[in-house]
Amino acid sequence: MSLKVQRRRTFALPLLVFAGIVLLRLPLMAGTITGEVKFVGAVPERKPIQVSKDHDYCGQTLPDDSFLVGRGGALKNVVVYIDAPGVLPPPSGKSNILDTDGCSFVPRVTAMAMGEKLIIHNSDPKLHIVHSYLDKKTVFNLAVPFKNHQMEITHKLKNPGLLEVHCDTHAWMRGYIHVFEHPFFAVTDDKGWFAVPSVPAGVYTLKAWHEKTGLRSIEITVPEEGETRVNLEVGR
Repeated sequence: MSLKVQRRRTFALPLLVFAGIVLLRLPLMAGTITGEVKFVGAVPERKPIQVSKDHDYCGQTLPDDSFLVGRGGALKNVVVYIDAPGVLPPPSGKSNILDTDGCSFVPRVTAMAMGEKLIIHNSDPKLHIVHSYLDKKTVFNLAVPFKNHQMEITHKLKNPGLLEVHCDTHAWMRGYIHVFEHPFFAVTDDKGWFAVPSVPAGVYTLKAWHEKTGLRSIEITVPEEGETRVNLEVGR
């Protein structure tokens, strides 16, 4: 009797291990969230920003890029994302570049995942002191004094969240870096379009943030495959 029991246990373990391997190799059931964000209502006037120094290079005024509304109300620079468990993805090796170009931050809005690289680059022949804040606390503060000077500051990003970026030498310069603990986010283009791929099936709160319209949210269901189309309208 004891011999038969022992034999059953001996053969059961490899079967369980094999079953675990098969499960790990099954494809993750996931879909894609796509859509567009439109601004509704009267579009605010883009008043020029007064330049306070370095007029020889920056000029007297610069366009206000805080509200970029295209045809049909298409709203650019909206960060669209879902609430997801705080699990760090494997480092992707992707490099995100925040440039100081034409006395402005380019891109004005950046979204990235923890573990990705962040590089500050200076395309201007002027000193910029790039200073970022998370909940009003300094995250990084560095000088990029020369044209084509750049620095990688990935090691400074220790927590997720929304960073507001200033230039301490050019008071009008603003930028935003949204750092996530997951890869399920996107930033709308000049047509207001976005796509968040490879989202595991489930029910989520989809959020849309813009520096002027604030935060909007909606509950969505992502199927096991295919696209979930979401059209968002925001106003002030």
